Amino acid sequence: MKNSIQKSIRSPGAAPGFDAWMFIDWSAASVPSPSRPTANAIWIATQLSSRKKPESSYCRTRHEACRLMREIFRQCLKAEKRLLVGIDIALGAPKGLPQALTRRTDADWRDLWKEIEAQLCDDEQNTNNRFEVAANFNSRISPHQSGLNFRKATRSSTSLSSTAVGAISCELAHGIQGPYWGTPHARAGSLTPPYSPKFPFRTTSGILLPRQRFVETLAPGTQETWKLCGIGSVGSQSLTGIARLEAFRKDPDFQPHLCIWPMETGWTVPEQRPLILFAEIWPGLLKQEVATQQALEPGRIRDELQVLAWCRWAQAMSRNQTLSSYFRVPQGLTESLQSNAVTTEGWILGVTNTKLA
Repeated sequence: MKNSIQKSIRSPGAAPGFDAWMFIDWSAASVPSPSRPTANAIWIATQLSSRKKPESSYCRTRHEACRLMREIFRQCLKAEKRLLVGIDIALGAPKGLPQALTRRTDADWRDLWKEIEAQLCDDEQNTNNRFEVAANFNSRISPHQSGLNFRKATRSSTSLSSTAVGAISCELAHGIQGPYWGTPHARAGSLTPPYSPKFPFRTTSGILLPRQRFVETLAPGTQETWKLCGIGSVGSQSLTGIARLEAFRKDPDFQPHLCIWPMETGWTVPEQRPLILFAEIWPGLLKQEVATQQALEPGRIRDELQVLAWCRWAQAMSRNQTLSSYFRVPQGLTESLQSNAVTTEGWILGVTNTKLA
């Protein structure tokens, strides 16, 4: 009988498999997490063999997390293993952002990653300039006209709970900018508003940027990549995470073996060995399993349980030889949407477009 983890995500047919997997709950914290394991920090679960139980690691900083990742990568390369790495950051961006930033029609996700890696400063103690990077991006693509793209702040899901209406008058004087938003009020400026602008956001070159990537419209509960602060601020996580992953991509020790799905691989899994394949995950896909486990182990931190649940899911899919099949084109996805995912937006592992099926 199939367990609940196997039921959470539909199982397509078989494809080349993996020998090991790693799942990462990332964090964009600006200071080291407490020495005592806590929530809203970086948790990494690894399982280097389907015959072993997954192990979890708590990392206080991104520097520490990357050091652990580097060690695991080297172990897998030495053993010629095929490693799947799932990470809960947006590996892509809504359609149009690379073109808006570079003013080139042929720009894609690689250009965006290069821009982020070149600008993002992130030291060993988590001190980083992600808000300044977002402000720089906004300054390059926002129309500098007073009131343009303005949307009054509310307490809706697209606004921070701490939004102060008094801050709006300051922004009106300079013109509301975007598309990145959610900067804390203490650091907010005319280029990084603390609340959401109106979407679709019209850039200075006329490109309309959507609020969400297409895959996010199929996964209710996901947060938009423009959001920098507050609950589910995937924008900050993505800026700090992409900068680190781009450094891995440039590392000559890993570059020949490391791929980003589906942007570098298309809708398939490379057959090479060894292999390090990065894929985007969303913890919400396994929320039922996490809730069940949390009831059994009420003292465990939810973030830790999430990455462990993904390991158990991967193990279950590996046993029935269906794990790699989740990297195929979701049923009914048009050629245009397939192309957008590969060139710009990316995809979330396990999301199937049931609305189109």
